[in-house]
Amino acid sequence: MRILVDRPRGRKKAAQTTELPNPATVAVVGGGPAGSFFAIRLLDRAKQLGRSINVTIFEKKSEVCFYQPEPFCSWEGCNYCAGGISPRLADILREIGLLLPDEIVESRASEVIVHGDWKSIQLPVPEGREMMSVFRGSRPRQRTGRYGNFDGFLLRSAETRGAGIVTAEVTRVSRSQLRRPLVTYRTAVSSTDGSKDETLEVDFVVFAAGVNRFPGGDLKLDPTFQMLREVLPGLRPPRVRRAAIAELQAEEELLRPLDGEVHFAQYGSKEIDIEMSSLLPKGKWITVVLLGKTIDHADPSRCLEIVQQFVELPHIRLLMPPAAELRPGCCCHPNMTVGAAGEFLADGVAVAGDMAVSRLYKDGLYSAYVTASRLADCILEHGTDRATLTRQYEPVIRGFDADNRYGRAIFLLSRWVFGNPALSRVLYQALITEVMTKPRDKRWMGKVLWQIASGDAGYRHILAGMFHPSSIWTIITGGVLTTIRNKLTERIFGLDWAGFGRFPTGVPFEDVEPKRRELFSMLGVTVPQRQPQVERMFSIQIRAGAEAVMRQLGAFGDPGRGYFTPRFLNVHRTCGAPNQVGTVVHYENILRGLSFRVALEKVVPGRYLLYRILDGFGRGGIFAFDIETTKPGISLLTTYVGFDFPRGSGPLSGIGWAIGRRVFPGFAHDVLWNHSLCRIKHLAELEEAGH
Repeated sequence: MRILVDRPRGRKKAAQTTELPNPATVAVVGGGPAGSFFAIRLLDRAKQLGRSINVTIFEKKSEVCFYQPEPFCSWEGCNYCAGGISPRLADILREIGLLLPDEIVESRASEVIVHGDWKSIQLPVPEGREMMSVFRGSRPRQRTGRYGNFDGFLLRSAETRGAGIVTAEVTRVSRSQLRRPLVTYRTAVSSTDGSKDETLEVDFVVFAAGVNRFPGGDLKLDPTFQMLREVLPGLRPPRVRRAAIAELQAEEELLRPLDGEVHFAQYGSKEIDIEMSSLLPKGKWITVVLLGKTIDHADPSRCLEIVQQFVELPHIRLLMPPAAELRPGCCCHPNMTVGAAGEFLADGVAVAGDMAVSRLYKDGLYSAYVTASRLADCILEHGTDRATLTRQYEPVIRGFDADNRYGRAIFLLSRWVFGNPALSRVLYQALITEVMTKPRDKRWMGKVLWQIASGDAGYRHILAGMFHPSSIWTIITGGVLTTIRNKLTERIFGLDWAGFGRFPTGVPFEDVEPKRRELFSMLGVTVPQRQPQVERMFSIQIRAGAEAVMRQLGAFGDPGRGYFTPRFLNVHRTCGAPNQVGTVVHYENILRGLSFRVALEKVVPGRYLLYRILDGFGRGGIFAFDIETTKPGISLLTTYVGFDFPRGSGPLSGIGWAIGRRVFPGFAHDVLWNHSLCRIKHLAELEEAGH
């Protein structure tokens, strides 16, 4: 080893820096993401700098396999993780040339859905960003192609860059007479004793073996941490808490409606105390992750039972296609790092990944990459001694730990809001008001909620955004005040939300004009030069085909329909048949001056219905339905209404209609059709499922 001596400054004692020699030998204990990321970064940077480094990765769960498309090093077993690839990590993988092959990616998300105790919030994945789900290991055993997994891909990527993979268990780390690390490992061989011990002397060793040698076990008793104390006497394992992770299976065609979705719910029930849950669709599998007091105190043998009880809760079952029967594949009760390790580095030795720290509850793979990469840069460009590691590497660990304190405040606040019907309604209303009235780049609340759900920013940054004046103003005006107004309107019209789900119906601001032009063009209506004085548009996603949705729309005006039955308003068909041109539906209000009729003017089977307003204050306006098939078994139902008020035939009537335009409660239409669209969704999905 070369010893670089810094020149003393004043009377201070000179500090010695131990530089990584050239060539050098580096050992990595653990072939999970942190270990693979470390090896990849170290070898890539060494190549750029013209350095020679021999990297050996020890992984007891790896093996060399011979599966298509080519021989590769496989990660065998399970790594006890949901397998979500965040947008930040996806950006990094693309930047460093680790493009995930199609056989590794199980799904690509187009939207994140956060479920509150009133209504769900849909957060589209921003354009140009990626959010994916993968399997981390070869479990569950029932799935085909199980050796094609994310951890195996990373391990193979490290191998192609020059890392050696040794299937072995490291049993001891000590020091040689020259104080270099000695790694003792045991490999299985075909001999009478079945195993042998070997020793490798290295210039540096990094431990990235995770916190689940024994899932859910006490880290103070973990053999890996005990072994490390020979070279790291003061090592303290990070604080952990238990999670429950299950792989549930159903027929792939039944789960296909979930493609492109990632679901988060932050509450369970009185019996199942859940602080956070996620559901990641993966073809014919769904990965369910639960975290909360029920899991903290549960016997590991009850892990699967709790998961099954959770997915049968009414608000969770509503997320699933009605006909899907979920069958267990596998379940585990692993540790999740929620704190930072102490005394985790020494001369020539350091800990990385979740053995050292992890981002709280979100994006542990991202923090594994950051810690591993920073450690690789540190030893290659600065040194391998304790003092250098303390200056260059330890701040990364402490930075994540400090940021996690803000994360705890964020998750405490979000659980309180999403678990409370009144507060979650206010939050939903604030967000949907922002979506419907502001362009995408002006939506402050949407940006903050996306960052919380996806982990796309540091927690300190997110918390500051939550209390930004723009957020507070949106919550007060678009949330609190609008919610009070809508709640009173529901009471007046006697709208009841019992027995069915509440789903988003707002159309984004930037989609209104294109959708209006599409509707007018397809229905043969002249596109007006200006926006009508009253214009409303709402849409809802329905897990049913267009035919089932069209049948529900055909009931519009029927006395026995299951939607749009407001108090004080008698809506009934006066002539014609369901979904037939010429049908007339009468809106009969207790105030006769507000009554009017609509006639079905045009029908495009399975797609469009166009009603014309015949009389009343909306005379000549249109009321239209559009059913768009977005993917097999999924329909997007959109309603549109647009009309101008009469000008009046004389001065007095003109003044009267001018006043009417200003006091007309357009939001009443919003409340009625928001409720009705959710009912139509419920009824169409029940019909599709055969109930």
